[in-house]
Amino acid sequence: MREVINDEYGLSIEQTEKMGEYDTFLFKNERYMIVPVEQRTGEEVNELYQMGMYLHAKGDLSVASFVQTKTGTIIAYHQDRPFVVLRIYPHVYTRTIPIGKELAKMHEQGRHFPAYIAHCKRIGRWKELWGQRLDQMEDFWREKVKVPRETEFEQLFIESFPYYMGLTENAIQYITDTELDEKPYFVDSATICHERIAHTLWAEGREVKLPTDWVYDHCARDLAEWVRALYMKEGRSDDEQIRRFFREYERLTPLSAFAWRLIYARLVFPLHYFECIEGYYSANKEEERHGREQMLRTILANTRNYEQFLATFYDRLELVRRFRLPTIKWLSPA
Repeated sequence: MREVINDEYGLSIEQTEKMGEYDTFLFKNERYMIVPVEQRTGEEVNELYQMGMYLHAKGDLSVASFVQTKTGTIIAYHQDRPFVVLRIYPHVYTRTIPIGKELAKMHEQGRHFPAYIAHCKRIGRWKELWGQRLDQMEDFWREKVKVPRETEFEQLFIESFPYYMGLTENAIQYITDTELDEKPYFVDSATICHERIAHTLWAEGREVKLPTDWVYDHCARDLAEWVRALYMKEGRSDDEQIRRFFREYERLTPLSAFAWRLIYARLVFPLHYFECIEGYYSANKEEERHGREQMLRTILANTRNYEQFLATFYDRLELVRRFRLPTIKWLSPA
């Protein structure tokens, strides 16, 4: 990799350090990060480059910037695998303002992004993407049902999938109902979001935003995934922390009923379950598979508590005072 970095970018790796899951290196007292982009198309990377340049121009210097190769491209290759190099600006700091406020500011700027985004766009596509993901896992599940169980994980997967299939169908229907019942406002416009905010460095308090983490979507994506990540980390609902997060966000950007219902739909969609199953079967190491099995056991053991969390979500946030927002009827708070 050292030779590739030098040949492609003219940068010499002087000192290396891990930042999250990524390798970073120093060159002439400036820090650079190497980020694999195998899961991104070239068109997506070009759009991410534009979004990063835009936020940087708006004054957000915590956004890492793409470094171009000697030939002016953004993507380079090492052993046929694509990667990019990002420059991290030296003023990176630990956040001192609340994450809700910081996220609201980023979303507000992102709603005014002037260029057309086609390849990173996810807004309006949740039903389609969830349906595709469900169909793929259902086909896989049907094949597994036909053969003897090889592991205890497979037994748990086979027994639990029908429940999560039903939950996914409920989430899709809830979005359909929302689109029929509610009027979207400017706050519901597409903005710069994270593919998964829980995975980002800056959500952990280290103020560096990586354009490679982003998609173009409704703000509800980030808000719901922050809540989900907190719930999964704590194993329960930290109501006070969730209320504080949304208070901070809404001081800058009040949310519409349409937005709240998208947040709820996304929490109903069992993304944590899908990622657990997919992660197990794509894992190369036994240690990683064992971790996924433990994760699945935790998810299944917590099913009833999560149902109660969903059933009382609007009440916990005291939203009934502002909106008339329906929950899913079969979810009971009792």
